[in-house]
Amino acid sequence: MTGFPIPTERKYMEKKPQNTAGDRNEDPAPQGSKWLDKTIIRYITRALVLLIIFAWALVNLDVVLRFLGKVLALFTPFLIGGAIAFLINVVLRPLECCWNKVCRKAPAKLARPVCLTLSAVLVFGILFAVVFMMIPSLRESGDEFIQNIPMYVDEIGRWWADTVHFAAKYNIILPEYAIDSDLLIEKITTFINDEGSGIITVTWGAATSILSGLVDVLLAFVFALYLLAKKEVVAAHLKKLITTVLSQKKAKRLLSIASLTNQTFTNFVSGQLTEAVIIGVLCFFGMLILRIPYAGAVSAFVAVTALVPIFGAWLGGGLGAFLILLAEPIKAVWFIIYLLILQQVEGNLIYPKVVGKSVGLPGLLVLMAVTIGGGAFGILGMLFSVPVCAVLYSLYLEFMKKSNARS
Repeated sequence: MTGFPIPTERKYMEKKPQNTAGDRNEDPAPQGSKWLDKTIIRYITRALVLLIIFAWALVNLDVVLRFLGKVLALFTPFLIGGAIAFLINVVLRPLECCWNKVCRKAPAKLARPVCLTLSAVLVFGILFAVVFMMIPSLRESGDEFIQNIPMYVDEIGRWWADTVHFAAKYNIILPEYAIDSDLLIEKITTFINDEGSGIITVTWGAATSILSGLVDVLLAFVFALYLLAKKEVVAAHLKKLITTVLSQKKAKRLLSIASLTNQTFTNFVSGQLTEAVIIGVLCFFGMLILRIPYAGAVSAFVAVTALVPIFGAWLGGGLGAFLILLAEPIKAVWFIIYLLILQQVEGNLIYPKVVGKSVGLPGLLVLMAVTIGGGAFGILGMLFSVPVCAVLYSLYLEFMKKSNARS
């Protein structure tokens, strides 16, 4: 029996045929596919709900706009208060740093009240100073313009007579006009004092509107002071609320975006304030050198309007040119020429270096943001479009960086 090998069973050597069809039917579906199906269904459901809400809002647009207007009116004092608090905080932060360095021996409880008071006085003091500088200047220039009307009429009459005489040499007949300066003064005075369309009525209407919103302004100011006095506590409560409502990942992402937004807006406001001060100083000394009247009032107003990116200084310069025109028309021409030169310096040197670097936004995007924001939301859109665009641009760069890292 030793010469013949014993045949062994081949069950260990041969594989049993697999019933692929049966196994395929019996194996459970992968968990990933179930999760994918649920995710798709959830997204489709949300999209349908949003589409229905959007369609209903379009059909009932008037109702939606009225509702949003009422909600906005309710929250207007708090929105204004938040804006005031943010503006004052730009001044408050460096003041607190200086206080901590200089007044180290002073009680810590005094730092916030003293610095907050100084910041509020500084911000509102500058605004009120500009307003009270412009109003007397406007009134003075208006009176001076009315007194100089006979001289302007005589100059225009002589210029027109010379023009008619020059045209007659080339057989061109021009009509001759005679302007009664007394009648013109009477009409201008009547227009100014007219209750229906005069400047006094317009000014009174504006004052009435300001007084009607005085309560909102006071509430906004109180709310701003509270936010600044307890800003660390308010920030901690908001952070706790966000982390409680949202998941850890979403809360971290939202807090990161909020921090980026706060830093961008702070840099933008600081840059705009620096640019406004530079523009105001250059405008003031230039007007003094050229002996242009109302140097203080006009340069202060140009500085305040320069807070609006790109087009702000033009708005202030236009009103300043009108103010100078009423007093000395020739000086107004010199002011416009100087303003054009100043705008070139501001647009090519000051703004890119001061504001452009602070928000990290290319010049083309700044121009697009200001144009689109101004067309959609007016002055406020022009003011806040640049930092909003800067935040979106930063988020876009972050997204592209992560996408490139994954690939």
